[in-house]
Amino acid sequence: MVFKSEVIEKLRNIVGSEWVVTDRAAIERYLYDETPEFIRPIAISDVVVVKPRTSEEVSEILKLANEEKIPVFPRGGGTGLVGGAIPTEPGIILSLERMDSISIDSESMVAEVEAGVTLAKLIEEAD
Repeated sequence: MVFKSEVIEKLRNIVGSEWVVTDRAAIERYLYDETPEFIRPIAISDVVVVKPRTSEEVSEILKLANEEKIPVFPRGGGTGLVGGAIPTEPGIILSLERMDSISIDSESMVAEVEAGVTLAKLIEEAD
């Protein structure tokens, strides 16, 4: 699937041009996670990476992907061990790395984190 320029433009309108990655070299790091190599799915590089900041942007991206019948591969911190974030067909990598806010209530011992927060960042903030 080569992405239609109209789709790329719509994605840029949703999140801003700087948050839509089409450069093959820049996409490379999104084609794998921490899954052990012997069970890691083979990644397809015919993808675009989109980096939303809000749940509203996520919703708009998913709506567009549904309308255009484009598969979406959600990606949090890229630390998964089962290959779920690895694109196995052409589509959109929905990188949630910008959704990284953390709210910690020490008294209640509760932490609220967004999807792009890694465990390492949460531990750092909690200390």
